[in-house]
Amino acid sequence: MAKKGCVHSHQVISLFAFAFGVNVCMGFTTNRFRRSEEWDEGPVSVLSDSPWISTSGSCKNRCFELQEAEPPGCRCDNLCKSYNSCCFDFDELCLKTGETHWVDDDCEEIKAPECPAGFVRPPLIIFSVDGFRASYMKKGNKVMPNIEKLRSCGTHSPYMRPVYPTKTFPNLYTLATGLYPESHGIVGNSMYDPVFDASFSLRGREKFNHRWWGGQPMMVNPLREIDKTVGQLMDGLKQLKLHRCVNVIFVGDHGMEDTTCERTEFLSNYLTNVEDIILLPGSLGRIRPRSSNNLKYDPKVIVANLTCRKPDQHFKPYLKQHLPKRLHYAYNRRIEDVHLLVDRKWHVARKAVDVYKKPTGKCFFHGDHGYDNKINSMQTVFIGYGPTFKYKTKVPPFENIELYNVMCDLLGLKPAPNNGTHGSLNHLLRANVYKPTVPDEVAKPLYPVALPSASDFDIGCTCDDKKNKLDELNKRFHVKGTEDKHLLYGRPAVLYRTKYNILHHHDFESGYSETFLMPLWTSYTISKQAEVSGVPEHLASCVRPDLRISPGNSQSCAAYRGDKQLSYGFLFPPQLSSSAEAKYDAFLITNIIPMYPAFKKVWNYFQRVLVKRYATERNGVNVISGPIFDYDYDGLHDTPDKIKQFVEGSAIPIPTHYYTIITSCLDFTQPADKCDGPLSVLSYILPHRPDNDESCNSLEDESKWVEDLLKMHTARVRDIEQLTSLDFFRKTSRSYTEILSLKTYLHTFESEI
Repeated sequence: MAKKGCVHSHQVISLFAFAFGVNVCMGFTTNRFRRSEEWDEGPVSVLSDSPWISTSGSCKNRCFELQEAEPPGCRCDNLCKSYNSCCFDFDELCLKTGETHWVDDDCEEIKAPECPAGFVRPPLIIFSVDGFRASYMKKGNKVMPNIEKLRSCGTHSPYMRPVYPTKTFPNLYTLATGLYPESHGIVGNSMYDPVFDASFSLRGREKFNHRWWGGQPMMVNPLREIDKTVGQLMDGLKQLKLHRCVNVIFVGDHGMEDTTCERTEFLSNYLTNVEDIILLPGSLGRIRPRSSNNLKYDPKVIVANLTCRKPDQHFKPYLKQHLPKRLHYAYNRRIEDVHLLVDRKWHVARKAVDVYKKPTGKCFFHGDHGYDNKINSMQTVFIGYGPTFKYKTKVPPFENIELYNVMCDLLGLKPAPNNGTHGSLNHLLRANVYKPTVPDEVAKPLYPVALPSASDFDIGCTCDDKKNKLDELNKRFHVKGTEDKHLLYGRPAVLYRTKYNILHHHDFESGYSETFLMPLWTSYTISKQAEVSGVPEHLASCVRPDLRISPGNSQSCAAYRGDKQLSYGFLFPPQLSSSAEAKYDAFLITNIIPMYPAFKKVWNYFQRVLVKRYATERNGVNVISGPIFDYDYDGLHDTPDKIKQFVEGSAIPIPTHYYTIITSCLDFTQPADKCDGPLSVLSYILPHRPDNDESCNSLEDESKWVEDLLKMHTARVRDIEQLTSLDFFRKTSRSYTEILSLKTYLHTFESEI
């Protein structure tokens, strides 16, 4: 979430072009895809196919003016041909200047702005195209010569990730504000606000009411063409001697996927009371009661009745607070309590008549968008061109929330508070306007030492002193030199006031919280050669007190014995201990975390199988794991007081999620602990719930489903930082801009675009 603020926009020229639809199978068509929200509308109109006919009037001294002049409809701007409204001499005066077209000129490196007198700074033109899927760029120079030249001569990414839902209004407003839909309030192309008791849609006039729009946008003006319009724009800039002055950003709002009415799931096949609900249908589903006074409506019951009902089910139901955190789609009253994530290429509807209700009984759409924003077909395009952008540069993919700060930098404006990470896209620009700084550490850690005797440490735990030689093992607390080994990128900083301790061990480091009675983080480094070993029988139920932490600031084994619904797991996995002696450190009570038995299947498989696999594939990894508390699902760290509001009578605070960050060298030929190049990161935010119903095959072996669950809950490091109020990667030779780019990276597990 981010607060709303104010920003000025007088220096922006915005061209929000709603492009013609692009069919995945057939290429460009003259009619854009029908959106699923528009099933109740007739066929959309298209631009005229009739030959262009000039009108009277002159463009003398008026080339590329935006206003009309006498006679009515006589225009001299770039779009006059699209609307059959050009003045008679538009071609002669505005286009046929005797110069070459911009697209025919060679790429040139614009090292500094070359602007006519009177320009304080380069203007910014933002050209946004509706439904421009990233893979369309493969059509290349033959289909899109102007856009291809922008791409090859400027700065571009393989794709830009839209926000969820991958719909037009939410993403255009995110581009304009840098906010997630849950923050700016435009949560869909269609939505209902229970406080306003009003509905918002593409077709209705309610969308013009300012009460719907949170945040402060920089630009919103629609236009309608793609490459031809880009060419006209660049030719016009060249004629006006502005082509070396103006910065141009060419982006899409989302991608596109092919689908038809035949691939539709009907809730009437799952529920008996579909007349009692309102479903916003299509590529995602949002369910609310038809009557706000329906006391029988229970979102949990709806989700239960839609969960894993058919082996070939093409949607997955969620309570909105259980959606993957990377979607940032829960903390807004306009987001319904029940949400359906729909498989790519599929739709969901209440019943068949909602789809085929036209007199013809025909399907009026052949593609859609709105699906999970990590899938390939939803990715869109980013190109930056002009004197402020780098020349012939390819940058890694990023999310569109980051563009707002870049646009403000280009215009010399101070960004309003937003969800982006300012400075994470500095590598797009020739010179950095904004220099990010590492946040200050708020809570300084303590470094406790072991107390002389364990006689007063009765926390209800058992471990056989004779077999385990606990007194001798307690001497191992005085370990030195492990920080450099297990904290490869520095100690995570705590950005809120609390009391916590650094606990050293031979195989791992922990930041133990006396408030939450568990580590805020545990970090360890596993080499490629590390072996997974079993746990001896005499250690199977062993939990040792940690003499460095007083009993009053420690968990109690008795608390777990009194709660049959709760068990515990380990942040550092005992199976990865480097020796038999080091294994005992993993059984310290300061290494245990509360876990539901169902979740332990997920966590144990991750630690036992996947960590070792990552270490083998990536030539060693550093792993940081810890708890997350987000009971109000706002995407931000919960304070202890906030947790108490949601959880009463529990001696141990139960995390809502667990996070893990796996870091290695991007060059897998270099070991993780000797990497001198760029880093590679995988991150997960795993939901901690008492069941595994999200995975329909969870009764099978973990190898059949756990990895898919993790991929669904992939996340950015930045998401984890906001949910924990921790700051990672603080001690490294890399630039801070490079670290911010790493933190905002999302590993999608999708194939190359």
